[in-house]
Amino acid sequence: MDRINLINLPTPLQEINVDNKNNYFIKRDDLTDFALGGNKARKIEYFLYDIQKKGCNYVVTYGSAQSNHCRITAAAATRLGLKCLLILAGTDSDFTYTGNDILYYLTGANVRWCDVNEVSEVIKNEIKKLKSQGYNPYFIPGGGHGNLGTHAYVEAYKEIKFQSKEIGIDFDYIFVASGTGTTQAGLIAGKQISNGNEKIVGISVARKAHRGIEVIKESLESYYEEYHADMLHETQDIIFDDCYIGKGYADIYKGIVDAIKFMVSKNSIVLDPVYTGKAFYGMCEYIKKENIEDKNILFVHTGGIPILFSKGKQIIDLSI
Repeated sequence: MDRINLINLPTPLQEINVDNKNNYFIKRDDLTDFALGGNKARKIEYFLYDIQKKGCNYVVTYGSAQSNHCRITAAAATRLGLKCLLILAGTDSDFTYTGNDILYYLTGANVRWCDVNEVSEVIKNEIKKLKSQGYNPYFIPGGGHGNLGTHAYVEAYKEIKFQSKEIGIDFDYIFVASGTGTTQAGLIAGKQISNGNEKIVGISVARKAHRGIEVIKESLESYYEEYHADMLHETQDIIFDDCYIGKGYADIYKGIVDAIKFMVSKNSIVLDPVYTGKAFYGMCEYIKKENIEDKNILFVHTGGIPILFSKGKQIIDLSI
C-alpha cells in the first residue's frame, strides 16, 4: 500500500525502568516527528496518498477540542497545499490556545464547532456545501479510523519485530492506548499476518469493553476483507481492558498523574494525561492484577504530548 513519506522511521525502541519484576521497553511513536508526532502521523501518510490519487482538494475530518488526529491532519493538509476543515465537538469556549488547538490555528485550518450529537449531520452538510462550491472534498474519519489507519500499524508491527530481532528480545506483551481501536487493530493484524506470539493488550481510554472489542473486530474484518481475505476468521485475538477509563474520555485522576510523574522521573519520557498516561497506568495495574513476572513487555508510546499543556492545572491540582 502506498504512502506519502512525511515521518522519520523507524521510531526508536528502547529499554525503560519500571520495576524489577519484568523487562520493559518502549516504542517511541511520539518521535514520528511530523507536527509533534504520534500514531496519527503514521496513519496520515496513507490517507494523503489516497487524497492525491483521487484528486481531492479539501480535507474534512472531526475530533475533540484537543484532537491529536486533527492536529496532524491540519498540518498534513497545509503541507500539501490543501484546504482543511476540522469539525470539532464542543463550542468556541473550548478553544484555549494551550495545546493541540493552537496548532489548528497555526496551520490555518477552518474550524466548525458543533454538539457531539450533531457531528454526523454536520459532516454530511459541510461536505455537501463544499461540493456545491466546486471543491472535491475527502473525508477522514476521526482518529484516522479505517483500513488505511489499520494498515499503518500493520507496518508498525513489522517494524517492532525487526527491531526486536536486532536487540535479541522476543516480546511477551505489547500494551497500547486504545481509543478508536485502529492502532490496536493494526498491531493485532500485523501479529496475525506475521504469526507473532505476543499478547497485544489495549488499555481503553474511553470505551467499555463490549463496544471496544466490537469495533476492533469490525476493523479487523474490514481490513482482512480488503487485503487478506484468507484471514477473515482471525478476529478473536482481542484483549481490551476498560478498568482504567475513570469517568470516561479525558477524565484525569491521580493514578494517571502519578504515572506521568514516574515516567519523567525514572526515564525522562513525557506522557500525556488522556491517552498514554492512562494507558501506562493501566498497563502497570494490569501487570499487577495478572501477576505477570519475568516477561518482556513493550509499551507503545502513541504521542499526544500537546494535550499535556492544555491540562496543566488539573495535573498540578491532582499532584497536591
